[in-house]
Amino acid sequence: MPGDTSREVKAAVFAHPYAPLGGSYDDPVVGAMKETLLKQGYVVGTFNFRGAGDSEGKTSWTGRPETEDYISVAGFMMYYAHHLSSVRRSSADGAQIGDDARHPMPLLLAGYSYGSLVLARLPSITKIVERFHAAAMGTAAAEIMLRARTLAKQTMKTFDLHAPGNATSRGRMLEPNDAATGSTVNSKASSVIMGGEETDSSQRRHSPDSRRSVDAVRELPHRLKAHIRQSSDTNDKHHSRRRSQNTTTPPGTVDSTLATPSVTAHYALISPVILPFSNLISPPGAPSLTMGVKKAGTADKNAGALFPQQPTLVIFGTRDTFTSTKRFLAWAEKQTKLSPSFEWEQVEGAGHFWRESGVMQALQARVAKFAQVLDQK
Repeated sequence: MPGDTSREVKAAVFAHPYAPLGGSYDDPVVGAMKETLLKQGYVVGTFNFRGAGDSEGKTSWTGRPETEDYISVAGFMMYYAHHLSSVRRSSADGAQIGDDARHPMPLLLAGYSYGSLVLARLPSITKIVERFHAAAMGTAAAEIMLRARTLAKQTMKTFDLHAPGNATSRGRMLEPNDAATGSTVNSKASSVIMGGEETDSSQRRHSPDSRRSVDAVRELPHRLKAHIRQSSDTNDKHHSRRRSQNTTTPPGTVDSTLATPSVTAHYALISPVILPFSNLISPPGAPSLTMGVKKAGTADKNAGALFPQQPTLVIFGTRDTFTSTKRFLAWAEKQTKLSPSFEWEQVEGAGHFWRESGVMQALQARVAKFAQVLDQK
């Protein structure tokens, strides 16, 4: 993004496979996808669902708590990237933090295996934005928004060490390891500390489920990577449009400096699992790409309905034993007829875990191509 401070920072969220079968954010496929997106200039957030790895709680039987975890992380990444963009613009042309960018922020929501099932039951990005915009102080959503702003400011302090005015780093691209990868960043940079709470204890509203979603967000600095190019040309000034003065914030919600970001969502599903196996790993009412799960709730009836509405990539292997290739091809072809922005690809010889010779490279190349096209829209 050299010289163009009017464009929003690109963000991505990637969900991992089923925790009881060993899935976590350390999964090799998740790691490979993370690195691929980093190279495309995305800020990438990976996380553990409750019960995965060292996370508290346990995997649910319905998938609904995991959906809340995903929404929480998506909201965090949305506001984190939005504030990074705001700080970059204000540094470049004096715009105020919270001003709109000229372009909506690209947000890629992705999942591998079970992670794609959770992705399939997410509400629309509009509903997610509305949930955070209306968040009352003391709620988990408000805590997530405030935490995103704090981390964005601390991240930009780190970036300032490599600003164009620094002769040793003029034109340097921040590498993935420059961002927060632990409780603090490299000792040569200013610390990024994510302990504690953003709101006073007297204002917090406690709920075990919502707190676990906040815990998922707290783990993000251990996984967040940044791949943002710093401009060496400080004379290329851009002026952002200001948010309408008529925009109001509901009483008791987070202060107005946390302006609602403009977001365009895209989706990527890697080796998604369809019936009957999806019923075995998360029965009943679990998200299903076939939308045929009996006894599913209202939200489940719309699972996967977002994919024909927004640019979506689905990629799977011909040797995936966790699904039926024939049924999956029928589903993918149906989605293609519903929307020209729906893309799918079947990788010859690839199994569910992408360990066969050459298949991981094919997967990375296809995801990179999809991300590049999104950046041009």
